[in-house]
Amino acid sequence: MGKRYFPGAFIASCCFLLFAFLSPYAAAEDNIRQPAVAGSFYPGSEPELRAMITKYLDNVPDEKPAGTVVAAVAPHAGYVYSGAVAARTFKQLANIDFDTIVIIGHDSYQDCVAYVSPDGYFSTPLGQVEVDREMTDKMMKFNRGIKSSRSIHSEDHTIEIQLPFLQVLGKKCRVVPIMFGNPTAKNCRILADAIIAAAGDKKVFVLSSTDMSHYPSYEDANRVDKSTLEIIKTMDVDKIFSHLDRQIGKNSVSGLQTALCSRGGLGTAILFAKARGADQAQVLHYANSGDVSIGSKDRVVGYSSVLFVESGTPFKF
Repeated sequence: MGKRYFPGAFIASCCFLLFAFLSPYAAAEDNIRQPAVAGSFYPGSEPELRAMITKYLDNVPDEKPAGTVVAAVAPHAGYVYSGAVAARTFKQLANIDFDTIVIIGHDSYQDCVAYVSPDGYFSTPLGQVEVDREMTDKMMKFNRGIKSSRSIHSEDHTIEIQLPFLQVLGKKCRVVPIMFGNPTAKNCRILADAIIAAAGDKKVFVLSSTDMSHYPSYEDANRVDKSTLEIIKTMDVDKIFSHLDRQIGKNSVSGLQTALCSRGGLGTAILFAKARGADQAQVLHYANSGDVSIGSKDRVVGYSSVLFVESGTPFKF
């Protein structure tokens, strides 16, 4: 007896395969975002990368948070410049239990709230970190201004640079990688609300990946960045954004291109933290690229480690 063919089933299979090929959401769990800056911003080999991060973490002094930490700031430059500052933040994360970490990177200034990644995993030389696709899908449903884009994430370093720290700490968490759209206070509120709504019962932590002043002199960076950190301590997003605008509007600081490169993530982290009960911004450390031996003091970038804490609750290790 010869084989029997069913045209309807054949056509349906072809349609499915065509959809899988064309759709940016198809088989996302099989898509792996490859590292874009391994070997440049940080070592490309697993042993060297692990050893470098371990050394940074081991050199962090004993510090206690002022309360329960619900969000934080870490810089995102090459490790030789900002790794020691980032380690101050991540040493605190070692003691915090969370299911998912939302990492918000650069402002794209595109006409939307934010871009999540459609990929299922982000890869580094230390392995793969799973993307929390359940959360990203819920966030896109929460507000149409939150979109999915593989291309905007493909060459970015501001999220990737944070992942090896989590891996060395042994965090078994998922990640929600976010690139900001148009960094307005309104969009920060929308994104913070979307994160909270999508989190449900999950324990979620928000990390703002940002550097501070770009390209003033060493002395000017110290002055500008310390004034910015004082405003950040107010946890008032409108005041912070007004301050950042004034720094550029003054045109009084030679070489200053921006006072903070990822304001959308900072604003979102603050609003998320306040919704979770945080009432204090605790600055752990500040430095700039002129503080390392290979850095010039003529043209620097600033870095900070900041925790957003609920000071009324004692932190439990």
